[in-house]
Amino acid sequence: MKTYVACIGEEAVLAFRAENDDEAHEMIDEKEGSVRSDLKALVGTDEKPLWDGRSAVHMLEATVAQNAEWQQSRDQAIGDEEIDLDAGDDPNDWNVYLSRIPRTNVNGGENPGQRGGVKAGQ
Repeated sequence: MKTYVACIGEEAVLAFRAENDDEAHEMIDEKEGSVRSDLKALVGTDEKPLWDGRSAVHMLEATVAQNAEWQQSRDQAIGDEEIDLDAGDDPNDWNVYLSRIPRTNVNGGENPGQRGGVKAGQ
């Protein structure tokens, strides 16, 4: 498996795993797939969707730093039991959003600028 990034314009917005370049392209190009659906649903700190549904989305192989960020997020998700290895969750299905997205803190407010990860298809 390799780590790839989905890019909108010049910005890498999502790190994900695929077996090879062809599979990565398929995941990005799938019109009704979870990647495009998630990019339209998630909003950035500007409160706009990460993707407008029309702009080109392309993929690149992740840089060393982007791969390290994906691995760190995946490892934390395993530790937090968001990825349940005992239940058969595949850690390679973990996607990491590289664009800054608001996250709700324990007091119900937002912590702008944090990055998030989710299992593919959620």
